[in-house]
Amino acid sequence: MDLAKYVDYFKSMRNREIPWTSMDGEDGILQMGYPKYDEQMLQFIREFKESSDFDPRYKKTLRHYHIRVKMNHLTIGQVMLVKEMPLYKAMLSLIVTAEQVDAGSWAKALQEGYLYQVTKAIVSEEQTRV
Repeated sequence: MDLAKYVDYFKSMRNREIPWTSMDGEDGILQMGYPKYDEQMLQFIREFKESSDFDPRYKKTLRHYHIRVKMNHLTIGQVMLVKEMPLYKAMLSLIVTAEQVDAGSWAKALQEGYLYQVTKAIVSEEQTRV
């Protein structure tokens, strides 16, 4: 997969607000629905899940490197310090699958720069191998 074509997009999405749907609850209180992701984000998710870069055993890979299966500043920092391609891909796989169990995970990964950091690291590592 050509992750390089998404690095600038992820960089531009840092600290940017992601719109959410909203709905009126039965009690009249406004409730948040789900994030409205743009087509570029959805295209990235589709491509990555179908690519050989996706690690279906990402939990096992993360644990192998003694990284908790969480998406936060601490775990991203640990991944960046280890500088191992399998770990980068496992972390990216975790991010990509997180939305299924936690609505807004992709929004957080975009806003906090997690997607940018990990894809940039993968692209940089691939370029040094060439």
